[in-house]
Amino acid sequence: MRDRADLHTHSNVSDGINPPAELVAMADKMQLGAVALTDHDTLDGLEEFLAADHHDHLALVPGVEISTSYEGREAHLLGYFTPPESPRLQKRLRWLEDVRKRRFPRMLDRLEELDIEFSEEHVGDVLNGVQTPGRPHVARLLVESGVVQDTVEAFDVYLGKGKPGYVQKDLMDIEEGIGLLREIGSVPVLAHPFTMKLDSLYDALSDLKEMGMLGVEVHYEYGHLHVETHKQDLIAAADRLGLIKTGGSDHHGDKKRQTLGGVTVDMEVVQQLANASIELGGDGLKTGR
Repeated sequence: MRDRADLHTHSNVSDGINPPAELVAMADKMQLGAVALTDHDTLDGLEEFLAADHHDHLALVPGVEISTSYEGREAHLLGYFTPPESPRLQKRLRWLEDVRKRRFPRMLDRLEELDIEFSEEHVGDVLNGVQTPGRPHVARLLVESGVVQDTVEAFDVYLGKGKPGYVQKDLMDIEEGIGLLREIGSVPVLAHPFTMKLDSLYDALSDLKEMGMLGVEVHYEYGHLHVETHKQDLIAAADRLGLIKTGGSDHHGDKKRQTLGGVTVDMEVVQQLANASIELGGDGLKTGR
């Protein structure tokens, strides 16, 4: 597995379950060649992630996943080789954190209207150490309270768009996000594009490339979609546009998504991202460990 990399994971600093250092230990035990931490709208877990003990053969790639907007749709923007200390990006991410923190109690209020309530102690336990609270944390509350059987049911019944517990959130424009990443040497990559339900995949990727996007996540959990057909369409579009093709498990530590190492890419992709970071003025693999 040292020739494989998982480039999409989340820790308990955002909406995952495992602490950053534990993710590193898990990746090391699996003998991955590289693992990236890409927490939602925060860099706060990167210091612990990069300081974690690990085998020399495991490359640690500091990253982020920014909540952005593209043509009225929510679009998640990954940034690879993101320096943990990035004041301008941090300022904008703090705004997104505040958006999430304001949204969280509103979701609880919506559920309270349905006579679903949680104790302050329970909420505090779930949010312990969390910088960017979101729907997965509400889902965990629902599961642990016995309201639903699992997080999939929580989203299907209460938290998905249009469901009674859903609250719309403000988002950063994707072009701003791309620019913020590029100016600090972080490589901008569009995450799980088929979740956006784009009218034209190629046209959207072409437009985003014009804005400065350098890659697209090709290898990921496609859910109910016919994997091979959609993946081949995406690969063809990425190749035609010269975009780096990334991938990862989107590990959160719950049952809703793939587990760490469940979706990987070749280590050559890590080198491509590192080279792109250097071309942007970043340090590439020197940013990681």
